[in-house]
Amino acid sequence: MIVQERHGAILRVLSRKPRLDLLRLQREVGVSRSTLRRDLLELEHLGEVVRLRGSVVQADFYKGETTFERRRGRCVEEKRAIATLAAGLVEANASIYIDAGTTCLELGRLLLKRPDLRIYTHSIRLVADSVDGSASIVCVGGEYRRVSGAVVGGLAAHWLGQLRFDVAFVAASGVDAEGCTTTEMTETQVKQEVVRRSARRILLADSQKWNQPSTVRFDDWSNIDEWVTDAGLAPSAKRILRNKRIRLHIAS
Repeated sequence: MIVQERHGAILRVLSRKPRLDLLRLQREVGVSRSTLRRDLLELEHLGEVVRLRGSVVQADFYKGETTFERRRGRCVEEKRAIATLAAGLVEANASIYIDAGTTCLELGRLLLKRPDLRIYTHSIRLVADSVDGSASIVCVGGEYRRVSGAVVGGLAAHWLGQLRFDVAFVAASGVDAEGCTTTEMTETQVKQEVVRRSARRILLADSQKWNQPSTVRFDDWSNIDEWVTDAGLAPSAKRILRNKRIRLHIAS
């Protein structure tokens, strides 16, 4: 395998799992320890990765919030399975809110096909996709945040204050035993308002986000009713969540 191919293989692995220990990365890429070390030195020099003691991290993950497109490329099969399962939870003629996360976008694209639904969102990408959809869709107004493809801020939160939803599908950057977190305070305002105004609150997040909390906690588990995730969620996490009366839906 030539250098460019090895570098591409390393970055593809890290796009799916942005932080890995070196032994696991070595097995995934299929190179020797010395070759991996040289490649990581070069990639670090190029600003693509950050080397830590015994592990390596995708550079933008280490800096903070990753771009929407990079997040969209991670755990693709898991996100689609989660979205498919979640779509089956929506009753006829429901008024629903769909958050701006990448898994929520997969769900939104499925639900746009249903003419009986009224969808509210602050996801600009979902609104753009609604051109060919059948569902009614309303976009919340506010400040556009490019890194997340979402409309956020005080204006969006104020606008939401006039609404009520049958069900809200909420995204999180990370989750742990305490609750759900995100990377940006302006998005926290929108998430909290949506959760507060929904009869049924459902988290959509893949299992790799467990025990990976982000900077800002937007809600604890007492304000979430259900979590749709993939089969990778650890048994210990399932026990914690069931003790908190969270209904788990596991996508296979």
